[in-house]
Amino acid sequence: MADIFVKVNIPNVDCRNIYFINNDEIFSGKEITKAPTYIPRDFKLVLRITYVNQSCVRTQTKKTFDFSQKTTFLQALRQVSSQREILLTKLIEGSHKELKIKIPTLQQAWEEFMDMKKNQLSLNTLVSYKTFANKWILSQPDLAKAPIDKVTTRKLQSIVNGILDSGKSPRTAKSLKETLRPMFKRYVLDGTLKSNPADLIQIPKFDNQMSVELSDEKTKELYDILYNYPLEPFKSIFIWLTHGRRLNETLSLQWSDINLENNTYTIKYENNKVRKPMTYKLSKELIGTLEVLGIKSGNHYIFHAFSDKSRKMDKGTVRNHWDKVLKQLGVHLRIHDLRHLIGGTLVSSGRTLEQVASVLGHTSISVTKRYSKVRQEVAAESLDDFFSRVRK
Repeated sequence: MADIFVKVNIPNVDCRNIYFINNDEIFSGKEITKAPTYIPRDFKLVLRITYVNQSCVRTQTKKTFDFSQKTTFLQALRQVSSQREILLTKLIEGSHKELKIKIPTLQQAWEEFMDMKKNQLSLNTLVSYKTFANKWILSQPDLAKAPIDKVTTRKLQSIVNGILDSGKSPRTAKSLKETLRPMFKRYVLDGTLKSNPADLIQIPKFDNQMSVELSDEKTKELYDILYNYPLEPFKSIFIWLTHGRRLNETLSLQWSDINLENNTYTIKYENNKVRKPMTYKLSKELIGTLEVLGIKSGNHYIFHAFSDKSRKMDKGTVRNHWDKVLKQLGVHLRIHDLRHLIGGTLVSSGRTLEQVASVLGHTSISVTKRYSKVRQEVAAESLDDFFSRVRK
Protein backbone atom coordinates (compact mmCIF):
# COMPACT_ATOMS: atom_id res chain seq x y z
CA MET A 1 0.00 0.00 0.00
CA ALA A 2 1.31 3.47 -0.87
CA ASP A 3 2.57 5.70 1.94
CA ILE A 4 0.40 8.57 3.10
CA PHE A 5 2.28 11.88 3.21
CA VAL A 6 1.48 15.01 5.19
CA LYS A 7 3.30 18.20 4.24
CA VAL A 8 5.28 19.92 7.01
CA ASN A 9 4.59 23.66 6.95
CA ILE A 10 5.61 25.15 10.30
CA PRO A 11 6.07 28.96 10.34
CA ASN A 12 9.64 30.25 10.79
CA VAL A 13 11.12 26.77 10.32
CA ASP A 14 13.01 25.62 7.22
CA CYS A 15 10.75 22.77 6.18
CA ARG A 16 10.43 23.26 2.41
CA ASN A 17 9.43 20.04 0.62
CA ILE A 18 9.60 17.97 3.80
CA TYR A 19 6.85 15.41 4.38
CA PHE A 20 5.86 13.23 7.32
CA ILE A 21 4.91 9.59 6.58
CA ASN A 22 1.49 9.41 8.19
CA ASN A 23 0.25 5.88 7.45
CA ASP A 24 -1.31 5.46 10.91
CA GLU A 25 -2.86 8.95 10.73
CA ILE A 26 -1.19 10.40 13.82
CA PHE A 27 -1.77 13.80 12.24
CA SER A 28 -5.10 14.91 10.82
CA GLY A 29 -5.46 17.49 8.08
CA LYS A 30 -3.38 18.26 5.01
CA GLU A 31 -0.42 19.94 6.73
CA ILE A 32 1.52 19.93 9.98
CA THR A 33 1.58 23.59 11.02
CA LYS A 34 2.71 23.16 14.63
CA ALA A 35 5.59 21.02 15.87
CA PRO A 36 4.35 18.24 18.18
CA THR A 37 6.08 18.04 21.55
CA TYR A 38 6.22 14.25 21.37
CA ILE A 39 5.61 11.52 18.78
CA PRO A 40 4.74 8.17 20.44
CA ARG A 41 6.70 6.03 17.97
CA ASP A 42 9.68 6.04 15.64
CA PHE A 43 8.93 8.17 12.59
CA LYS A 44 10.10 9.04 9.08
CA LEU A 45 10.52 12.31 7.23
CA VAL A 46 10.91 12.53 3.46
CA LEU A 47 12.81 15.31 1.69
CA ARG A 48 11.97 15.89 -1.95
CA ILE A 49 14.21 17.82 -4.33
CA THR A 50 13.32 18.96 -7.85
CA TYR A 51 15.82 20.22 -10.42
CA VAL A 52 15.07 21.67 -13.86
CA ASN A 53 18.09 21.82 -16.19
CA GLN A 54 18.75 24.26 -19.05
CA SER A 55 16.80 22.03 -21.43
CA CYS A 56 13.78 22.32 -19.12
CA VAL A 57 14.01 18.64 -18.22
CA ARG A 58 12.60 18.16 -14.75
CA THR A 59 14.26 15.62 -12.45
CA GLN A 60 13.16 14.68 -8.96
CA THR A 61 14.76 12.85 -6.12
CA LYS A 62 13.85 12.06 -2.55
CA LYS A 63 15.49 10.74 0.56
CA THR A 64 13.81 9.17 3.57
CA PHE A 65 15.18 9.86 7.05
CA ASP A 66 14.44 7.56 9.99
CA PHE A 67 14.17 8.93 13.52
CA SER A 68 13.73 7.44 16.97
CA GLN A 69 10.82 8.64 19.07
CA LYS A 70 13.49 10.08 21.40
CA THR A 71 14.26 12.67 18.71
CA THR A 72 12.14 15.81 18.89
CA PHE A 73 10.26 16.85 15.78
CA LEU A 74 12.18 20.14 15.47
CA GLN A 75 15.52 18.34 15.83
CA ALA A 76 14.50 15.98 13.03
CA LEU A 77 13.47 18.89 10.80
CA ARG A 78 16.80 20.64 11.31
CA GLN A 79 18.69 17.46 10.44
CA VAL A 80 16.66 16.90 7.26
CA SER A 81 16.87 20.51 6.07
CA SER A 82 20.66 20.45 6.55
CA GLN A 83 20.82 17.78 3.81
CA ARG A 84 18.90 19.82 1.22
CA GLU A 85 21.88 21.42 -0.55
CA ILE A 86 23.88 18.18 -0.46
CA LEU A 87 21.02 16.27 -2.08
CA LEU A 88 20.49 18.99 -4.70
CA THR A 89 24.19 18.97 -5.62
CA LYS A 90 24.16 15.19 -6.05
CA LEU A 91 21.06 15.44 -8.20
CA ILE A 92 22.66 18.07 -10.46
CA GLU A 93 25.86 16.03 -10.76
CA GLY A 94 23.88 12.90 -11.56
CA SER A 95 25.35 10.99 -8.64
CA HIS A 96 22.01 10.48 -6.94
CA LYS A 97 20.23 8.54 -9.67
CA GLU A 98 19.26 5.73 -7.34
CA LEU A 99 16.87 8.09 -5.59
CA LYS A 100 15.12 9.45 -8.66
CA ILE A 101 11.39 9.19 -8.35
CA LYS A 102 9.63 6.96 -10.81
CA ILE A 103 6.55 8.84 -11.95
CA PRO A 104 3.57 6.44 -12.03
CA THR A 105 1.35 6.13 -15.04
CA LEU A 106 -2.26 7.23 -14.77
CA GLN A 107 -3.35 3.60 -14.52
CA GLN A 108 -0.79 2.84 -11.79
CA ALA A 109 -1.79 5.96 -9.88
CA TRP A 110 -5.45 4.99 -10.15
CA GLU A 111 -4.79 1.45 -8.90
CA GLU A 112 -2.80 2.78 -5.93
CA PHE A 113 -5.60 5.23 -5.16
CA MET A 114 -8.22 2.48 -5.22
CA ASP A 115 -6.03 0.30 -3.00
CA MET A 116 -5.75 3.14 -0.51
CA LYS A 117 -9.53 3.70 -0.56
CA LYS A 118 -10.64 0.07 -0.31
CA ASN A 119 -11.11 0.25 3.47
CA GLN A 120 -12.70 3.70 3.37
CA LEU A 121 -15.41 3.20 0.76
CA SER A 122 -18.26 0.74 0.52
CA LEU A 123 -17.98 -2.15 -1.92
CA ASN A 124 -20.71 -0.62 -4.10
CA THR A 125 -18.90 2.72 -4.28
CA LEU A 126 -15.62 1.00 -5.17
CA VAL A 127 -17.31 -0.93 -7.97
CA SER A 128 -18.91 2.30 -9.26
CA TYR A 129 -15.55 4.09 -9.22
CA LYS A 130 -13.81 1.27 -11.08
CA THR A 131 -16.59 0.92 -13.65
CA PHE A 132 -16.58 4.66 -14.30
CA ALA A 133 -12.77 4.82 -14.62
CA ASN A 134 -12.60 1.81 -16.93
CA LYS A 135 -15.27 3.22 -19.23
CA TRP A 136 -14.20 6.84 -19.50
CA ILE A 137 -10.55 7.11 -18.46
CA LEU A 138 -8.52 3.92 -18.63
CA SER A 139 -10.16 2.76 -21.86
CA GLN A 140 -7.80 5.11 -23.72
CA PRO A 141 -4.43 3.27 -23.83
CA ASP A 142 -2.33 6.38 -24.53
CA LEU A 143 -3.82 8.14 -21.53
CA ALA A 144 -3.76 5.13 -19.20
CA LYS A 145 -0.05 4.53 -19.91
CA ALA A 146 0.95 8.21 -19.69
CA PRO A 147 2.99 9.33 -16.64
CA ILE A 148 0.76 11.45 -14.42
CA ASP A 149 2.98 14.51 -14.88
CA LYS A 150 2.13 14.33 -18.60
CA VAL A 151 -1.64 14.23 -18.04
CA THR A 152 -2.95 17.70 -18.85
CA THR A 153 -6.15 19.54 -18.05
CA ARG A 154 -6.72 19.83 -21.79
CA LYS A 155 -6.73 16.05 -22.18
CA LEU A 156 -9.08 15.57 -19.24
CA GLN A 157 -11.35 18.29 -20.60
CA SER A 158 -11.56 16.43 -23.92
CA ILE A 159 -12.86 13.38 -22.02
CA VAL A 160 -15.47 15.54 -20.30
CA ASN A 161 -16.52 16.99 -23.65
CA GLY A 162 -16.80 13.45 -25.02
CA ILE A 163 -19.06 12.47 -22.13
CA LEU A 164 -21.32 15.45 -22.83
CA ASP A 165 -21.29 14.87 -26.60
CA SER A 166 -22.43 11.28 -26.03
CA GLY A 167 -25.60 12.60 -24.45
CA LYS A 168 -24.64 12.04 -20.83
CA SER A 169 -25.64 14.64 -18.26
CA PRO A 170 -23.33 17.29 -16.78
CA ARG A 171 -23.67 15.41 -13.50
CA THR A 172 -21.92 12.41 -15.10
CA ALA A 173 -19.17 14.69 -16.40
CA LYS A 174 -18.79 16.19 -12.95
CA SER A 175 -18.27 12.68 -11.58
CA LEU A 176 -15.07 12.43 -13.62
CA LYS A 177 -13.72 15.58 -12.02
CA GLU A 178 -14.75 14.47 -8.53
CA THR A 179 -13.17 11.06 -9.10
CA LEU A 180 -9.80 12.27 -10.36
CA ARG A 181 -9.21 15.30 -8.15
CA PRO A 182 -8.41 13.40 -4.93
CA MET A 183 -6.19 10.96 -6.84
CA PHE A 184 -4.03 13.72 -8.32
CA LYS A 185 -4.11 15.65 -5.05
CA ARG A 186 -1.99 12.98 -3.35
CA TYR A 187 0.82 13.65 -5.81
CA VAL A 188 0.53 17.41 -5.40
CA LEU A 189 0.84 17.03 -1.64
CA ASP A 190 3.93 14.81 -1.86
CA GLY A 191 5.60 17.09 -4.42
CA THR A 192 5.41 14.80 -7.45
CA LEU A 193 3.07 17.23 -9.25
CA LYS A 194 3.17 21.01 -9.16
CA SER A 195 -0.57 21.36 -9.71
CA ASN A 196 -3.71 19.25 -9.99
CA PRO A 197 -4.78 18.87 -13.66
CA ALA A 198 -8.33 17.99 -12.60
CA ASP A 199 -8.86 21.28 -10.75
CA LEU A 200 -9.42 23.33 -13.91
CA ILE A 201 -11.82 20.95 -15.67
CA GLN A 202 -14.85 22.99 -16.78
CA ILE A 203 -18.30 21.54 -16.15
CA PRO A 204 -21.48 23.22 -17.47
CA LYS A 205 -23.69 24.54 -14.71
CA PHE A 206 -26.63 22.34 -13.83
CA ASP A 207 -29.29 22.14 -11.18
CA ASN A 208 -28.23 19.50 -8.66
CA GLN A 209 -31.18 20.02 -6.35
CA MET A 210 -32.96 16.77 -5.59
CA SER A 211 -36.72 16.90 -5.94
CA VAL A 212 -39.49 14.49 -6.80
CA GLU A 213 -42.61 15.86 -8.45
CA LEU A 214 -45.45 13.76 -7.09
CA SER A 215 -48.87 15.06 -6.08
CA ASP A 216 -50.10 14.50 -2.54
CA GLU A 217 -52.71 12.09 -3.86
CA LYS A 218 -50.16 10.08 -5.85
CA THR A 219 -47.81 10.01 -2.86
CA LYS A 220 -50.54 8.56 -0.66
CA GLU A 221 -51.41 6.06 -3.39
CA LEU A 222 -47.75 5.02 -3.62
CA TYR A 223 -47.51 4.35 0.11
CA ASP A 224 -50.80 2.47 0.06
CA ILE A 225 -49.44 0.18 -2.68
CA LEU A 226 -46.13 -0.36 -0.89
CA TYR A 227 -47.67 -1.12 2.50
CA ASN A 228 -50.18 -3.52 0.94
CA TYR A 229 -47.84 -5.22 -1.52
CA PRO A 230 -49.00 -8.86 -1.69
CA LEU A 231 -45.61 -10.62 -1.62
CA GLU A 232 -43.05 -11.02 1.15
CA PRO A 233 -40.27 -10.24 1.77
CA PHE A 234 -40.72 -7.43 -0.77
CA LYS A 235 -43.49 -5.75 1.21
CA SER A 236 -41.16 -5.65 4.23
CA ILE A 237 -38.28 -4.33 2.12
CA PHE A 238 -40.51 -1.53 0.80
CA ILE A 239 -41.49 -0.60 4.36
CA TRP A 240 -37.82 -0.28 5.32
CA LEU A 241 -37.20 1.87 2.25
CA THR A 242 -40.06 4.19 3.23
CA HIS A 243 -38.20 4.86 6.48
CA GLY A 244 -35.43 6.62 4.59
CA ARG A 245 -33.06 3.71 4.20
CA ARG A 246 -31.06 3.17 1.04
CA LEU A 247 -31.61 -0.11 -0.81
CA ASN A 248 -28.12 -1.40 -0.04
CA GLU A 249 -28.51 -0.46 3.64
CA THR A 250 -31.73 -2.44 3.81
CA LEU A 251 -30.47 -5.53 1.99
CA SER A 252 -27.26 -5.54 4.06
CA LEU A 253 -29.12 -5.69 7.37
CA GLN A 254 -28.36 -8.69 9.55
CA TRP A 255 -30.23 -9.91 12.59
CA SER A 256 -27.26 -8.91 14.74
CA ASP A 257 -27.95 -5.28 13.72
CA ILE A 258 -31.31 -5.39 15.51
CA ASN A 259 -31.62 -4.48 19.19
CA LEU A 260 -35.17 -5.32 20.25
CA GLU A 261 -34.41 -4.52 23.89
CA ASN A 262 -33.76 -0.88 23.01
CA ASN A 263 -35.99 -0.89 19.91
CA THR A 264 -33.13 0.26 17.67
CA TYR A 265 -31.25 -0.94 14.63
CA THR A 266 -27.78 -0.07 13.35
CA ILE A 267 -26.52 0.41 9.81
CA LYS A 268 -22.88 -0.71 9.87
CA TYR A 269 -20.26 1.77 8.67
CA GLU A 270 -19.33 -0.36 5.66
CA ASN A 271 -22.93 -0.33 4.42
CA ASN A 272 -23.67 3.41 4.47
CA LYS A 273 -22.36 6.58 2.87
CA VAL A 274 -21.10 8.33 6.00
CA ARG A 275 -18.59 5.60 6.88
CA LYS A 276 -19.59 5.27 10.51
CA PRO A 277 -22.28 3.21 12.31
CA MET A 278 -25.69 4.90 12.32
CA THR A 279 -28.37 3.87 14.82
CA TYR A 280 -32.11 4.52 14.41
CA LYS A 281 -35.32 3.79 16.28
CA LEU A 282 -37.39 0.79 15.26
CA SER A 283 -40.91 1.95 14.44
CA LYS A 284 -43.88 -0.31 15.05
CA GLU A 285 -44.03 -0.90 11.27
CA LEU A 286 -40.41 -2.06 11.17
CA ILE A 287 -40.91 -4.32 14.18
CA GLY A 288 -43.93 -5.72 12.36
CA THR A 289 -41.78 -6.66 9.35
CA LEU A 290 -39.33 -8.50 11.60
CA GLU A 291 -42.16 -10.44 13.23
CA VAL A 292 -43.58 -11.39 9.83
CA LEU A 293 -40.18 -12.69 8.70
CA GLY A 294 -39.64 -14.54 11.98
CA ILE A 295 -37.22 -12.91 14.40
CA LYS A 296 -33.82 -14.60 14.48
CA SER A 297 -30.35 -13.85 15.82
CA GLY A 298 -26.75 -13.98 14.65
CA ASN A 299 -24.95 -12.72 11.58
CA HIS A 300 -27.59 -13.82 9.07
CA TYR A 301 -29.11 -11.53 6.46
CA ILE A 302 -32.66 -10.45 7.20
CA PHE A 303 -33.36 -10.20 3.47
CA HIS A 304 -31.36 -13.07 2.05
CA ALA A 305 -31.22 -14.52 -1.46
CA PHE A 306 -33.80 -17.22 -2.11
CA SER A 307 -31.21 -19.68 -3.40
CA ASP A 308 -28.54 -19.03 -0.76
CA LYS A 309 -29.33 -17.75 2.73
CA SER A 310 -25.69 -16.80 3.27
CA ARG A 311 -25.99 -14.07 0.61
CA LYS A 312 -28.08 -10.93 0.72
CA MET A 313 -30.85 -10.50 -1.80
CA ASP A 314 -29.84 -9.09 -5.17
CA LYS A 315 -30.92 -5.52 -5.91
CA GLY A 316 -32.23 -6.59 -9.30
CA THR A 317 -34.75 -8.91 -7.65
CA VAL A 318 -36.16 -6.02 -5.63
CA ARG A 319 -36.23 -3.72 -8.65
CA ASN A 320 -38.34 -6.24 -10.57
CA HIS A 321 -41.04 -5.88 -7.92
CA TRP A 322 -40.55 -2.12 -7.77
CA ASP A 323 -41.36 -2.01 -11.49
CA LYS A 324 -44.67 -3.73 -10.71
CA VAL A 325 -45.42 -1.02 -8.15
CA LEU A 326 -44.71 1.69 -10.73
CA LYS A 327 -46.90 -0.02 -13.32
CA GLN A 328 -49.78 0.01 -10.87
CA LEU A 329 -49.06 3.62 -9.87
CA GLY A 330 -48.59 4.84 -13.44
CA VAL A 331 -45.52 7.01 -12.82
CA HIS A 332 -41.75 6.78 -13.29
CA LEU A 333 -39.85 6.76 -10.02
CA ARG A 334 -36.52 5.33 -8.91
CA ILE A 335 -36.26 3.45 -5.62
CA HIS A 336 -33.79 6.07 -4.41
CA ASP A 337 -36.38 8.78 -5.11
CA LEU A 338 -38.23 7.62 -2.00
CA ARG A 339 -35.47 9.33 0.01
CA HIS A 340 -35.89 12.56 -1.97
CA LEU A 341 -39.64 12.32 -1.47
CA ILE A 342 -39.20 12.01 2.30
CA GLY A 343 -36.67 14.84 2.41
CA GLY A 344 -38.73 17.20 0.27
CA THR A 345 -41.94 16.53 2.20
CA LEU A 346 -40.27 17.08 5.58
CA VAL A 347 -38.61 20.33 4.49
CA SER A 348 -41.89 21.58 3.03
CA SER A 349 -43.64 20.80 6.32
CA GLY A 350 -41.18 22.97 8.24
CA ARG A 351 -38.71 20.40 9.52
CA THR A 352 -35.14 21.67 9.82
CA LEU A 353 -32.30 20.37 7.68
CA GLU A 354 -30.80 18.76 10.79
CA GLN A 355 -34.04 16.87 11.39
CA VAL A 356 -34.15 15.70 7.77
CA ALA A 357 -30.49 14.65 8.02
CA SER A 358 -31.30 12.54 11.08
CA VAL A 359 -33.92 10.63 9.09
CA LEU A 360 -31.89 10.10 5.92
CA GLY A 361 -28.59 9.30 7.61
CA HIS A 362 -26.67 12.35 6.48
CA THR A 363 -24.01 13.90 8.73
CA SER A 364 -23.42 17.48 9.74
CA ILE A 365 -20.57 19.11 11.64
CA SER A 366 -23.17 20.56 14.01
CA VAL A 367 -24.30 17.09 15.07
CA THR A 368 -21.91 15.66 17.65
CA LYS A 369 -21.67 12.26 19.27
CA ARG A 370 -23.16 13.52 22.53
CA TYR A 371 -26.45 14.17 20.72
CA SER A 372 -26.70 10.65 19.24
CA LYS A 373 -29.70 9.68 21.40
CA VAL A 374 -31.46 12.96 20.61
CA ARG A 375 -30.80 12.29 16.93
CA GLN A 376 -32.64 8.94 17.13
CA GLU A 377 -35.64 10.56 18.82
CA VAL A 378 -35.71 13.43 16.32
CA ALA A 379 -35.56 10.99 13.40
CA ALA A 380 -38.41 8.92 14.80
CA GLU A 381 -40.55 12.00 15.47
CA SER A 382 -39.87 13.39 11.99
CA LEU A 383 -40.84 10.10 10.36
CA ASP A 384 -44.09 10.03 12.35
CA ASP A 385 -44.83 13.49 10.95
CA PHE A 386 -44.04 12.31 7.42
CA PHE A 387 -46.23 9.20 7.65
CA SER A 388 -49.13 11.26 9.00
CA ARG A 389 -49.02 13.20 5.73
CA VAL A 390 -48.63 10.36 3.22
CA ARG A 391 -50.47 7.40 4.74
CA LYS A 392 -54.17 7.09 3.99
